Amino acid sequence: MTTLEPQAALAPSLPVIAGPAGWKRRVEDPFNTHYRYPVALWMVKYLVKTPITPNQVSLVQPLFAACAGYLLTIGDWRANLGAVAMFELRSILDCADGSLARAKKMSSPNGHAIDAMADWLGVVLLYLGIYHFLWFHTPSGVSQMMAMTVVSFALVQGALRSFAFDYFKNKYLGIYERSVDEAPEILRSKVLGLSKGSSVFAHIDVLIMRAGHLLFELEWFDPTRSRSMSADAVDRMTDEESSPRTKLIGMLWSISGGDAFLSFVILSILVGQLWAGQVFFATVGCVWIFGVVLYNVAFLRRYREPAEA
Repeated sequence: MTTLEPQAALAPSLPVIAGPAGWKRRVEDPFNTHYRYPVALWMVKYLVKTPITPNQVSLVQPLFAACAGYLLTIGDWRANLGAVAMFELRSILDCADGSLARAKKMSSPNGHAIDAMADWLGVVLLYLGIYHFLWFHTPSGVSQMMAMTVVSFALVQGALRSFAFDYFKNKYLGIYERSVDEAPEILRSKVLGLSKGSSVFAHIDVLIMRAGHLLFELEWFDPTRSRSMSADAVDRMTDEESSPRTKLIGMLWSISGGDAFLSFVILSILVGQLWAGQVFFATVGCVWIFGVVLYNVAFLRRYREPAEA
């Protein structure tokens, strides 16, 4: 689930409890890095001593998102603050499940798929509350249908942010941390490993990865033909890991991913500007994420071209 680094010198017999490191930290939402992960790691120190599993931590998250969505339907500022608190707890637990999985040595493809499904369900439940709130508290001069359309555009661009972030993050983690474009090989092994006995989560995991390959590599994944980036291309990328262009890529994703989107939504609720936030994401946000995705596609294609003599 999460790339990790030790947070403290622990005895050899104790599990390593760690947060994001390397490129995972570079592209992480700043709120996660500086606030949620420190709290989550403190929680994991106690959770690791219990029978609680990472999947259980993942599956409880939608319950807090549902509470947040429900509180938004009340339409009172005190209830809105409660919604912020509930969803923040969900987000902290979202930071905790990966670290708990590594500490307990329970990381698995099924766990990754469960985590992803819990994330998506949590966003949907929060947005059901946002839909309800703006249906009954439509700003002056705006029709209810227009308000629902704006919220829908904001939600769709948020989904694109999350989907694209996961794809490009995994791509860059392989290249910059292990010097190999491992995403196609991982997908190939998962596709070839599917059988009638595979879990539904394994099928969902493959479906998500296939969709990412199609959208961002502009190719339907074929396990017999699709190939990773060449060793030469990977070498040229790693040689320029500290270049301004590459640093810009990391910075862009830190403020453009799905977690960053949710952080801004929660902030808009906290300061009483939910409608303004939705309008921003439905307009500027849509243009922004399409621009970031196109920039990343062009960035990778630049290295796919043969090096100049």
